[in-house]
Amino acid sequence: MAGERILVIDDSEEIRTVLRETILEPRGYLVATAPDGQKGLAYALREKPDLILTDVNMPRMTGLQVLEKLREAQYEWPVILMTFHGSEDIAVQAFRLGVRDYIRKPFEVQEVLTCVERTLIESRLRREREDLLRKLETTNRQLNRKVAELTTLYAIGQAVTALLDLDTLLNRIVEASVYLCQADEGSLYLIDRESGELYMTATQSAGEKHAHGVNLKVSDNLLGQVVRSKKPAIVTSRTHDPELKIKTGYVVHSLVEVPLRVKDRIIGILSVANRHMRRDFTREDMTRLCALANYAAIAIENARLYDATRKVIAAEVLHNVAVTISHYINNPLMAVMMSVDRLVQVNRDGETANWDDLLAATALFTEMKVEEISSVISILRDVASPTFVTYMDDIRMIDIENRVQERLHQIKEKYKG
Repeated sequence: MAGERILVIDDSEEIRTVLRETILEPRGYLVATAPDGQKGLAYALREKPDLILTDVNMPRMTGLQVLEKLREAQYEWPVILMTFHGSEDIAVQAFRLGVRDYIRKPFEVQEVLTCVERTLIESRLRREREDLLRKLETTNRQLNRKVAELTTLYAIGQAVTALLDLDTLLNRIVEASVYLCQADEGSLYLIDRESGELYMTATQSAGEKHAHGVNLKVSDNLLGQVVRSKKPAIVTSRTHDPELKIKTGYVVHSLVEVPLRVKDRIIGILSVANRHMRRDFTREDMTRLCALANYAAIAIENARLYDATRKVIAAEVLHNVAVTISHYINNPLMAVMMSVDRLVQVNRDGETANWDDLLAATALFTEMKVEEISSVISILRDVASPTFVTYMDDIRMIDIENRVQERLHQIKEKYKG
């Protein structure tokens, strides 16, 4: 394979020229030359060529001395020694110093090419192995980063979907978006279900540690485009004016906006922006934000359903309380009214023989019924107290009818005698 860099170290200009211009460069090799061992060593350590061809006997530094210095420097690329016939014992010494092969002078063109190609195979394999190792290390780093990102995103998603208070949930979603994308600021917009208009409901500005709730109607072309297309949008200094002024009135350097989708319905938009930090968002940032938006949309719908369920439960509880209380108040009132009617009827008919006893019994009966009504009202007042009971989460429900019946039984026992 042509293109490898070869260094020729020889004090003979004729040999350097023949090797470079006649043998190696015509085959596509990139050739550098050095007239002595010292210059050749300096070049080799600086440029690290794929192969070195060095003579043995040279001024200033011999070929063996070059090999010794290369070995001390832990130089790993192959070396071919060029020696005259009869100096094989020097070649043996050179092999001990790490030389890969040797060529006897005078040499044939094909002999040089065969030796060079054979030796460069090792160099190529070494380079390919190192390239593979570098790629493997890069892939491992990318994989570890992705695993860390997914772990973080999963943890954030779990935390977000566990929240049922809508206001708290919206703030946590914005904080998570700023953290995941390393953004200056973030915002969350929800579409009003009645008017269809877009409102900013939570935001975290640059320098703020936490997001806070807002209720701001917005009108922005890019937000509207995301809602209509149901697709995320990314704006960078390369895709738009480096300083994008959006219609909400401030200038940003880079921006990502992704839809909050529930099935085919868009319920809002999650947005991050870099206004002070001059860093463009990437496609990876947009992917992370889209993943968070999926969690967020589910969590928002859950929180809304939870809130609606609480209201339904509260309405049912109030209805049941009203029915129960009206029953236990109306019955005593009807009994009292019937007792009074009887007294009126007796008095009208002139049946006064047992008037005092009847009057006393009616008074006692009325007193008992009034106490029953009073006890029912007392129980109702306790239930209505905000410190007495809650109806969701750490619920302590009470059975009002049982409480009333217990109290009425106590009153009846009291008046038995």
